[in-house]
Amino acid sequence: MSASSIGPDAGAVPSVTDRRVLDAALALAPTISRERVAQETAQQLRRAVSSDATALVLSDPELGAFEVLHQNGFDDDRDQLEQSLASSWHRAISERIAVSRETPRGIELTVPMVSGDVLGAVTVVLPAASESTQLRDTTRLVTSIAMQAASAMDRAQDVDRLTQRRRLEAIGEISAGIARELRNPLFGISSAAQLLRFRVRDDPVVERNVGRILREVERLNGVVSSLLEYGRPEPMRMAAADPDGIWRSVLEAKRGLLESKALVVRHHAAESRVAFPIDTDQIAQVFTNVLANAVDAAPEGSDLTLTSSVLATGAWRSRLHNDGPPISPDLLPRVFELFFSTKPGGAGVGLALCQRILDDHGGTITIESTADNGTTVTITLPNRATDEVTTADTNG
Repeated sequence: MSASSIGPDAGAVPSVTDRRVLDAALALAPTISRERVAQETAQQLRRAVSSDATALVLSDPELGAFEVLHQNGFDDDRDQLEQSLASSWHRAISERIAVSRETPRGIELTVPMVSGDVLGAVTVVLPAASESTQLRDTTRLVTSIAMQAASAMDRAQDVDRLTQRRRLEAIGEISAGIARELRNPLFGISSAAQLLRFRVRDDPVVERNVGRILREVERLNGVVSSLLEYGRPEPMRMAAADPDGIWRSVLEAKRGLLESKALVVRHHAAESRVAFPIDTDQIAQVFTNVLANAVDAAPEGSDLTLTSSVLATGAWRSRLHNDGPPISPDLLPRVFELFFSTKPGGAGVGLALCQRILDDHGGTITIESTADNGTTVTITLPNRATDEVTTADTNG
């Protein structure tokens, strides 16, 4: 149904519009991936309105960038498409309104696509409408479908997080079981080595090998302790706190570590300070692990950049950047795997533990690493308070 076919018959339009919205709701009701949601939404829009072109995008408020999930009918490539539509996307998302403008192809209509953590927009190109009521009715229809799409994407993200949490819990239970089985044999090996050292005091070969055994036992005991910590995390003790305040405490506590490599951390706290329920000890542990990895990777005498911000969704985000050598593209997808480490002798538990703690908080941790830009660790923590999303129409 095209914009121009939404006739002035007031009795017919609501029933047709309601049917189109219901069709979209039924199609998007099952939990499907974000990409599938975008494709299904585009199909529903094609059925609902005669659109010459459609684009669905998600916004990164901090970077001011957009991710194009789906587009058809536009001749531009994705970079050109963003340049052409970015102002409409920004306005629709920031003001929660529908934005329309006349183009040689027809009317370009952009509406917000917002729900929970999903922040995006939908753009359709419609045939020129002869009456303002026709555009208004079409705007309501497209807005309703966009809201259904945002809810479906938010639901898919919730399911992904739940699946990830259950996977981490299962890995944690196995890890704790392995750690418990290792503890007693390690104690026995250590005791036997100590006894051997006591009985054979004057043999340098025995002494050297006993020392090697005890060092390895100590290292493995550290791994066991880390596995137990990962597999049996302490219950979260939530209290309102500012994550940037926790960062300041960690940086102060680790001043000696930074000075050992003549490193300086440039900390830019979020302009809008936030305080929401988190376990301060666990989050401090995450920050400490991430900082230790950055210190290991950073060139001596260089700067680390730590930048925090509050996103439009209310979530807090922090990025820690170092200019050290990049992580290999083959290894980067595995950095959060338990027992995987790029450092010689590393236990491979630290980043896995960070991911589990942040997952328990509803947050995320990601790593980007390239030869040109160094390595950046991004941590997000959600503000549990949710805001009501409203939309409005405008022809401007």
